[in-house]
Amino acid sequence: MENSAKTLAGFPSHPLDGLQLTRLQQAVEGLNSQQLNWASGYLAGLGAVQPSVSKAANEASGVTILYATQGGNARSVAETLAENATARGLAPHLISADSYRPRELARERLLLVVISTQGEGEPPESAHELFKYLQGKRVPRLERLKYAIFGLGDSSYEQFCQASRELDELLKGQGAQALLERVDADVDFQQPSSSWQGEILQTLEKLQPSDQATIIPLQRGPATVRHNRNNPFQAELLERRRITTRDAVCNVQHLTLEIDPEVISYRPGDALGLFFRNDPALVDEILSLTGLAAETPVGLNGESLTLAEALGERLELTQLHPNVVKAWAALDAAADLTALSQDNEQLRAFVSDRQFIDLPQQHPVELDAQGLVELLHTQQPRLYSIASSQAAYADEIHLTVAALHYRGHGRDYLGGASGYLTQRIAEGDTLAAYVVENPSFKLPQGADTPIIMVGAGTGIAPYRAFLQERESSGAAGANWLVFGNRHFHRDFLYQTDWLSYRKAGLLDRISLAFSRDGGERSYVQARLYEERAELYRWLQEGAHLYICGGVEMAQGVHQSLLAVAQDQGGLKEEAAVEYIESLRQQGRYQRDVY
Repeated sequence: MENSAKTLAGFPSHPLDGLQLTRLQQAVEGLNSQQLNWASGYLAGLGAVQPSVSKAANEASGVTILYATQGGNARSVAETLAENATARGLAPHLISADSYRPRELARERLLLVVISTQGEGEPPESAHELFKYLQGKRVPRLERLKYAIFGLGDSSYEQFCQASRELDELLKGQGAQALLERVDADVDFQQPSSSWQGEILQTLEKLQPSDQATIIPLQRGPATVRHNRNNPFQAELLERRRITTRDAVCNVQHLTLEIDPEVISYRPGDALGLFFRNDPALVDEILSLTGLAAETPVGLNGESLTLAEALGERLELTQLHPNVVKAWAALDAAADLTALSQDNEQLRAFVSDRQFIDLPQQHPVELDAQGLVELLHTQQPRLYSIASSQAAYADEIHLTVAALHYRGHGRDYLGGASGYLTQRIAEGDTLAAYVVENPSFKLPQGADTPIIMVGAGTGIAPYRAFLQERESSGAAGANWLVFGNRHFHRDFLYQTDWLSYRKAGLLDRISLAFSRDGGERSYVQARLYEERAELYRWLQEGAHLYICGGVEMAQGVHQSLLAVAQDQGGLKEEAAVEYIESLRQQGRYQRDVY
């Protein structure tokens, strides 16, 4: 968008959205003055034709594609939909929920929503204002609105696609009409997404009359390459080092990846999506238990490869999904597994601490190589908060990775991505990655604005990026870090960095909570309440508050904030809720919860 601003400097504000502006710039890139003059006249001619287009045609082409994402998948689906709609002659307006003004719903006629679900069935942070508006008392009737919703979720969780279901109910409750039945997609969302997009585009085309004016698209040069989940870039591992002690319960490592700053850019608060290779020993064990040959040819998503390649690089082996257990139970005559597969609560508990290897080990069945491939889910990339600022490290991305390693059910388990990143990949190796923007977790625009950073465990990662950014930009705003983990001497992640920042005066205040150092256990939510007078003073002075970490920690912090507002602000419970909500509305209370 910086290039867009430079291109249009000195001109009146334009009516194009980001996608339209990018396409226009790509189309005219490299044209000489004579060609630009011709293009100008051509576009003016198109403008003259537009008024003759019927109301129905305008209705179909004036479609808004709204996405609310936590891990980037909803954005990826929405962008693909926008590209496909544009290719069919429509003019979609692609926008993120955090940039969308909910009051615009009253003016919308066609709305396509792609939305994920986070935490305990909550909508993404970017959709908070949209949901609050629709749940409020001032939302207008929306009888003129036609909409379609594509939800993304994980049926391993009880509140599967709760956000998309709730949004559907809210829109219907205001009289909006669904163009299609809502689609709730599981972790393997690619095929359902493709089918849904085909259906919705056909539906939109039916709204266009046959006599609609034909528009001849401009010929344009190659589009700027955008790296995303479907087109990752290759990053080289420069360094990997452990940042917890050898006797710490959790093995946490710092990784430094090399990138090309001319191609890859990121901002503090963003995440990195990573593809990984499964443990070769785990693949060998699965092959041994199933009696299948490694070199057996199989087909996967239209591609031909060997079974070993599919298991090693393309299929999900370490996150056991309920649907996989159900499919396996259909092949096995064991009554206990069949009963388990029919009880959703027990099934979710079963998969929570097991991996696929437990099924062939405990319930052997006969199936061929292709059957195994079709039974398993496609591997999903893992997201890690970026722990560096590009202002400080232009050609690097830093990550903070905790190895998931535990023992249970008679065997040792190791996380797929975390095991790959902390044990198997070597310095000099490359891995496929892509940046996932997080517009709902950003530093304040004002350099003088104070910030309060609350994190537990690896939730401290983005704050390292925050302080690097503020140091590089010379931001004068005060900085307060609240960090929690198990042990001070074993698990104080990036301790030397924080102490250095404290000594230099960049980190004005640091509050620590370690839960296993003897005595009464201390957690960040309790620490915040202990320092409630200072916390409330910072908030009253305009501080921005950030929360990063697990769902339970974030919920505990939220309750502490409500208690602080009542204790220090003298507010009743309802007024305290409104006070904290006002912080969110102002962008002063941001969360990155997983």
